Amino acid sequence: MFDLVITGGRVLDGSGNPWYWADVGVKDGRIAAIARVQPGASSPLAGKAPVAVDARGKVVTPGFIDTHSHSDLPLLVNPTADSKIAQGITTEVIGQCGSTLAPLTDKSLALYRGAMRGPLADAVDWSWRSFGQYLDRMEKQGTSVNVAGLVGHGPVRVAGMGFDQRPPTADELRVMCGLVRGSVEEGAFGFSTGLIYTPCSYSELPELVALARAAAKVGGIYFTHMRSEGEGLLAAVAESLAVGRQGGLPVHIAHLKASGVSQGKGPELIAALEAARAEGIDVTADQYPYTAGSTGLAAMLPPWAHEGGREKMVARLKDPAERARIRKDMGGSLPGWDNDFRAVPWTHVLISGCSDTRYQGRRMQEIADDQGQDPYTALFDLLADVDPGTGMIVFMMREDDVKLMMTHDLVCVGTDGSAIRPDGPLGQGKPHPRAYGTFPRVLGHYVREQRVLTLQQAVRKMTSAGANRLGITDRGQIREGWWADMVVLNPDTVIDRATYENPHQFPDGIDHVLVNGQVVISEGKHTGKLAGKVLRHRR
Repeated sequence: MFDLVITGGRVLDGSGNPWYWADVGVKDGRIAAIARVQPGASSPLAGKAPVAVDARGKVVTPGFIDTHSHSDLPLLVNPTADSKIAQGITTEVIGQCGSTLAPLTDKSLALYRGAMRGPLADAVDWSWRSFGQYLDRMEKQGTSVNVAGLVGHGPVRVAGMGFDQRPPTADELRVMCGLVRGSVEEGAFGFSTGLIYTPCSYSELPELVALARAAAKVGGIYFTHMRSEGEGLLAAVAESLAVGRQGGLPVHIAHLKASGVSQGKGPELIAALEAARAEGIDVTADQYPYTAGSTGLAAMLPPWAHEGGREKMVARLKDPAERARIRKDMGGSLPGWDNDFRAVPWTHVLISGCSDTRYQGRRMQEIADDQGQDPYTALFDLLADVDPGTGMIVFMMREDDVKLMMTHDLVCVGTDGSAIRPDGPLGQGKPHPRAYGTFPRVLGHYVREQRVLTLQQAVRKMTSAGANRLGITDRGQIREGWWADMVVLNPDTVIDRATYENPHQFPDGIDHVLVNGQVVISEGKHTGKLAGKVLRHRR
């Protein structure tokens, strides 16, 4: 009668309601039956499928939706998505922070590809140009997780006008709007910006509103890494809401936080979002459960230092006069740039990845001390002479802010990490532990140990909240007829094991993961199945 049944478990359906006892039957990739059962009674679906998953003592949930993923390139290199599927993630929302691998033109490819050089970028053929062709490439290859994509501001701007620090001309903006609209028509769920990263940071509100309107015309959403999460936090929120208000589309704020000098402003941040909802702006956000963020070390440099691409940035760092100007701007106040890292001590900056592995896992202050240099000089030398793509982890948030935002109904869960694995090119360095531990950390540390959330609240944030944000109507809950993305977990043992010192560690307590009805994680082990689907936005 069924292809697979899950028996004896407590079902948390993802709606936010408490669990109930039930068996779940799966047929042709979808949930075919939910048979409620009394405790201690015999299983109504036992023996009715060739494959059975025993969920006694476990909780059955919908598959988790990672609403903020950077797996655009890693999934092409490693389609098994090990660090994500092991957490129970069955759908990743890629294309975040304005950074996607499409759309590209023959001219922009060299510029954009040059900004992403490295072993992963060298491992793919870059044969696509449009966003739809990129999704086709992902679909043809296959993945272990479902993939929903956003079109990023970065490649759109590079295709339209290169890495220039200026407003676009009317013709350039027309081209950019066409690329955004076309990408949403080809399957992107919306448009994303990364306003602390170049070339996105060169944009002003009129440009953002025009691009948002282009996305809105075909039903797209606006996802944003705001222009500031520190000193200019509330002004950045106001800008994000203005894009939604004037662009006529929903707004989703990436990795919600109050960092650096804005630590402690969590209540003001939440109040601003609540006021926007009261006004009628459909705004939501996601969050990862850590007090440290992670990005490229070069993000500490002022925006003008990046103009023209990575090679020109390196040339500026090697020029004594330009280096002095960069140092001055980093330590002072530069109009138009909210330097989120200015108030962060050098002891709080940890090198996560570098082509010279001797730097990995070390703090910038330690590196500078060992070299007999000040941290600015050590930073500039590292980017200019060793690896301009060096990554960092920055400790810049407060735990009380993290907990406050976590409890709010507007906030769902996202890793802000890539799908990696402990071996091969994706096992290099010491990446942020969120790539392996985000969802189990919420369930184990914040639900079971800290009691910040109830289990049903956490599961809603991990499942139906993300599906609702994207407008996906057949995933994110355990309902008959919906796709069978499901997780069987042990609520008493689920926990993250990844640490800053040793991040390449899989979590405990995630026993089985189903993607479209196929078992991808069985007894905590990857089966190798590429059961995921490319999800395309349909207006």
